[in-house]
Amino acid sequence: MIHSLAIKNFGLFKEVSIDFSEGINVITGESGAGKSMLIKALISLISGNIPKNLRNKNGSISAYITVNDEIKKELKEFLDISKENEIVLSVNFNEKRSVFRANGMIIPKSILEKIGSYIMEVHTQDSQVLLRNPKYHNHLVYKIFKENLEELIIQYEENYKKYIELKEKLNKVPSDPSELYRKIDILNFQIEEIERIDPKENEDEILKNEYKKLSNIEEIKSKLEKSMAILKDNEENIDVFIGEIIEDLSDISSYGYSEDLNIAISIQDMINELYSTLESKLYDLELDPERLEEVSQRLNDIMNLKRKYGPTLEDVFLNLEKFRNELNELNDLEKILSEINPLIEKERAVLFKIGDEIKKKGEKVLKNIEEKIKKELYALNMQYAEIKFEFNKLDEPKKFGVYNIRLLAKTTPQSAFMPLEKIASGGELSRIILAIEKILGEIHLVETMLFDEIDSGVGQRIADVIGKKLKEFSEIKQLIVITHMPQVAHYADKHFKIFKLEDNSGVYSQIAELNSNDRLKEIKEMYGEIVFDKEGGIK
Repeated sequence: MIHSLAIKNFGLFKEVSIDFSEGINVITGESGAGKSMLIKALISLISGNIPKNLRNKNGSISAYITVNDEIKKELKEFLDISKENEIVLSVNFNEKRSVFRANGMIIPKSILEKIGSYIMEVHTQDSQVLLRNPKYHNHLVYKIFKENLEELIIQYEENYKKYIELKEKLNKVPSDPSELYRKIDILNFQIEEIERIDPKENEDEILKNEYKKLSNIEEIKSKLEKSMAILKDNEENIDVFIGEIIEDLSDISSYGYSEDLNIAISIQDMINELYSTLESKLYDLELDPERLEEVSQRLNDIMNLKRKYGPTLEDVFLNLEKFRNELNELNDLEKILSEINPLIEKERAVLFKIGDEIKKKGEKVLKNIEEKIKKELYALNMQYAEIKFEFNKLDEPKKFGVYNIRLLAKTTPQSAFMPLEKIASGGELSRIILAIEKILGEIHLVETMLFDEIDSGVGQRIADVIGKKLKEFSEIKQLIVITHMPQVAHYADKHFKIFKLEDNSGVYSQIAELNSNDRLKEIKEMYGEIVFDKEGGIK
């Protein structure tokens, strides 16, 4: 539901805010006060279509919204919604540009439209609501069937999953079988090449270091021998000099130089340890031409693998696993190459059989819904209006079944059934939508409905019926209702009035929530000459 709405510098609205009820929110006001402007603000927020003539300098529209888990699931690819299922939508605009945000993140207009289609439906003559979208009808009917024909739907879903898996396998099979065998040969060669060389983790770096060492063995020996000569082997060496230092410090250690003596002795020990280490490495260092050749060849093999399947050794390992998986898939395809089309046809036939059974039983479920909606339409002074669900068989099974289902309606006995989006009268369409949504209830995803003068062109008695129906509908949906009829306003959980004010800066529109006294006064004014008794009833 939409909890609150804030509008700034939009048309004649300077700065207004509204806290909506979760039930019926009625909005009234004189013609030209700004009711249509409020509708356009709400449409702008959920569609991004901001009329140029209503764009003022540094304007904005924002709303705090909560959604149910099902809508959250539908919107997860467009928006990261918090655990509290909260959404803050905002549109900031000026005369030249608009910026759209959802939960603080800038989003393109196309994403705003997708989010908005699940937030609120605006029922005006030219509005685009989910129930006017033919693609949504299949989704809606599928949910109805899932509730009433659960076993059949589960069976269909299981078989459809098998069908799609087989189709995906078929798509991987080359149209020319020789191409399949060629791919198998290539993969076998690639796998064999990597497995034959069998590189180990980080082996390329280890071999590089060893090759560098073997290639520079004479230089290494020369440097080691020079270092050992400086340490001990020359007539004048570090070992002799440190020995003399130790001897001198020993003579004067009793005068406070014992700590310095200990440091000198430690240095001598370190010199001896370094000399022994270098001596050991020098003895172990021998030029081995065979080992150099072996390392060189091994390094070349691994570098060749990296060039072909790298660029890193880690990539080689990943590609090996990928080649093995692809080979297994192709081997599986090879096995079923001659069987896959018959298997697909078999699953396809099963799906159409289940789909026909769903249609047979589902038509009874939908017929019951059609009758309930017809009764609602009759109560709404549309005694000749009817709706029906039309089935058209598909050539291929789809996720929602083997039939494309359209929701059609007609308003007179002689007229033909037509799609909802082609019904011309805005008032008639709003009442048809109200009747449908009231019966479908929570099956229909969208939780907030805005009805613009749903009572247009009806008398006071029917207006009262519409008000009662809206009240009943508000038990499962949040409603925002623009009305001129006091009978409808009477059922409001919250009543807002739009009016015009004038100050030094000019004329502007304002909206206020009415308290009980102001609300009674507004409803009396809407009734006009009708006289009220002391309790507020009509005499």
